[in-house]
Amino acid sequence: MVGRNDPCPCGSGKKYKKCHGKNALGDITTIVSEEIDRIVEGFVKETFHSANYHELEKRNHLWQNTLHHAFTDKLLDTIAMETYIYIDHPELWQNYINKQITKQMRQQVKDILQSWLQPVFMLARVDSQSPEVIAITDIVTNKSYVMNGTPAKTFSGKWLFGIFMPDARKGENGLTATSSVVFLPNEKDNIVEALRLKLQNGYADSMDLYKTFLEDKNESNSKVNEKPTDPTKDVKDEVAATKETSTEMAPFTTEVLEFVNKYVNEYKLDAAEFLESLTSFLENTAIKAKKAETVAAGAVLAGQANSAISEGGLTKVKDVAAYFGVSASSISKYRDQITEFLAK
Repeated sequence: MVGRNDPCPCGSGKKYKKCHGKNALGDITTIVSEEIDRIVEGFVKETFHSANYHELEKRNHLWQNTLHHAFTDKLLDTIAMETYIYIDHPELWQNYINKQITKQMRQQVKDILQSWLQPVFMLARVDSQSPEVIAITDIVTNKSYVMNGTPAKTFSGKWLFGIFMPDARKGENGLTATSSVVFLPNEKDNIVEALRLKLQNGYADSMDLYKTFLEDKNESNSKVNEKPTDPTKDVKDEVAATKETSTEMAPFTTEVLEFVNKYVNEYKLDAAEFLESLTSFLENTAIKAKKAETVAAGAVLAGQANSAISEGGLTKVKDVAAYFGVSASSISKYRDQITEFLAK
């Protein structure tokens, strides 16, 4: 039990009595969900860096070219990204979650995160639905589950396909549906059967599973575009938004940000807000540097001097210069420019 004068479990830094404890009947479920949301939102900042965005861009291009007849562009972006994170490169997600589990937190939160380590593909029949709950049955294992409903809309689809994770907040058989989970209309039974056979036979290739949607014998002009609400949606939105921004940046700007990202990730520093400010500086300032490393080194020094980058890493000018492979004298100009920009 949390004492009234203990720090609030939500992580706000306030005493419990002045935060969630203001209501004597404080809803522990709400506190747990808020803590889960914060952890999930940190996934992008801590795990993703510019190198991943380039790989995601290539992947997205391939998926768009291959599957544009079956899905809308927006949904394809989400499918390509989530299969990358959860299925094809699960170590990204698993490493992050395992790191969070080692921290001090509520056992309920640890249990939920632990269950999220193994996202899986599932093909399910919709048994019933309400604004609060959707009851489904995995037609490969015949096991029943429940997940959050869709208050704003009732779906007419009979089937669900996509990536799911167990979620104890809905009970022993609770599930969380990711954003790429789609409803299939009743007339898509041929696709459902093809997917069922592939999953039953252990197919694990993401692209191959989604190519099944191209086998629609009734091929209509309508594309699959309906999906349930995903509590990790903010993470995907942030990944997609950052990916989109990075593709629109000038090559030099992207290169500088990659070098700074590499540095802060290597030393495990908090620099999310600083990177946003640095992006703004690079996009609005005429930089004449020949090497992106020189600007990156100056940026790191400016960020550390202004506490825009958390403590840690290299502190001496010569060491930062050596890290980026540039001379110490060449970086002072950009350090000063960025420092002045941050002060504004």
